[in-house]
Amino acid sequence: MELVKASPENSRELAAFLAKMNSIQSAHIGFCGEKAEEIHDQLRTDFSDLPLEKSFILAYEDRRLVGALGLDVDLEQGYAEVWGPFVEQEELETAQVMWNELVAGMPQEVKEFSFFINEENRFVKAFLANNNGVDQGSHTILELTSDSFASENSSKIDAYNKNYEDSFKQLHDQFFPSTYYSGATILQRLNDTNHLFIAAKNDHDIKGYVYVEANPNHGEASIEYIAVADEYRKEGMGKSLLISAVKTLFSYPQINQLTLSVSKENMAAIRLYVAAGFKVKYNLISYDVVLTYV
Repeated sequence: MELVKASPENSRELAAFLAKMNSIQSAHIGFCGEKAEEIHDQLRTDFSDLPLEKSFILAYEDRRLVGALGLDVDLEQGYAEVWGPFVEQEELETAQVMWNELVAGMPQEVKEFSFFINEENRFVKAFLANNNGVDQGSHTILELTSDSFASENSSKIDAYNKNYEDSFKQLHDQFFPSTYYSGATILQRLNDTNHLFIAAKNDHDIKGYVYVEANPNHGEASIEYIAVADEYRKEGMGKSLLISAVKTLFSYPQINQLTLSVSKENMAAIRLYVAAGFKVKYNLISYDVVLTYV
């Protein structure tokens, strides 16, 4: 076996290998895509704070690519999302050698490594058992395509306006008190592609809301937050909010697929997304590995 650092020159070969491996449930990694062109574009333009040569290592046998491991590094957070290890013959020794080599070249501020693996990926589970991986919980991945989306009437849902500022911020911060976007931050982010929809109670108060962000240039979109006040649950409002959001996201010709992650334990949320047309794609398990440097 020969270990080789990845480079822009072999990134297309790497992307094809990753797409092939990640299409197999028993080898699947949540952070990595499944289409070679999309993976190749990310490797060359939007992968890791470190150069590709320091972020990916490859294993060859007889000049054939048989293994790959990548670290999508965030230097500011001291954190990396792990792509792999992918090993064609599921050899733990090969995975361990790649891991040791790649981690040895990391800056010491990178201490935490996050894995997001398919629940059927027994190979990486075994690798993590040998490397002190800590289970952080399971997630259900749901998917909806524009072709399969059956739009329904959601006339009770309106676009946000400033009359609802205080009510929205109060509801958002109540449901998501320690999250990456506060209510005030969401309002600052609203623009032509970031949308906030509300179910109004009156001229100043809301019953619920959904906030989404679209990135048409990359054919991507995300449903960031959705919440309905407790007293208005079980009225179908969550489904109406979600359908309004999806209709808007699919109005961009470049966006034809939505994928989202929900805690596997959050059955209420999963039922809501399924009612709006989403299909369960697979379940993933999150693990952390924290290194202590001497």
